[in-house]
Amino acid sequence: MVEDDPHFRLFLDSLLGVSGRHEVVATAASAEEAIAWPKQPAPHVALVDVGLPGQSGSQLVGDLLTKFPGLLVIMVSAVSDDAVVMEAIRRGATGYVLKGVSGPEIIAAIDDALAGGAPMSPAIARKVLGLMRTAPAVKDPAGDLARLTPRETEVLELVAAGAGDKEVAAQLGLARPTVKNCLLGIYAKWRVGSRTEAAVKFVRAGGGRS
Repeated sequence: MVEDDPHFRLFLDSLLGVSGRHEVVATAASAEEAIAWPKQPAPHVALVDVGLPGQSGSQLVGDLLTKFPGLLVIMVSAVSDDAVVMEAIRRGATGYVLKGVSGPEIIAAIDDALAGGAPMSPAIARKVLGLMRTAPAVKDPAGDLARLTPRETEVLELVAAGAGDKEVAAQLGLARPTVKNCLLGIYAKWRVGSRTEAAVKFVRAGGGRS
């Protein structure tokens, strides 16, 4: 976890410690401290605040993903500004949860991310969906849509509609590992770091629109 408020950091540490399913392997009070984490043990999930001293949490996301490929980054912040939220997503954040939610909701967000979802507080989800819906479709000069296989397109259409891996697998008659592999292929082709970022790019490029 990366959190500069010692009281909230202690709350998260205690919450995860008693969950019975999760273990805190590293903490930091700034982006600079987080970048200095050793590569082992590699974390599976990072809870990152936005308003850190020095480099912001949103900027930190990309650095963490470079150091820990496959890391799931969930922003846990009081900041809900449009630009901040979208920057975190563009840099590869998997989810965005507002401070003030309950302990069980934070645990549920972690479990959701590990299960292939994109956990977001309702206010953030509405904001992201609203930005996606109102953003005009743009031409696709890089041909990103054309680079997707038909299966990858089907998967991404459902992801852009808000479906998690389990729902995508059920609707397309696929195994969940197959869905995960499709998403990893999309990430590699498009150079994105998360399902949410891929969904935003898909919608903005005109994917799924008539």
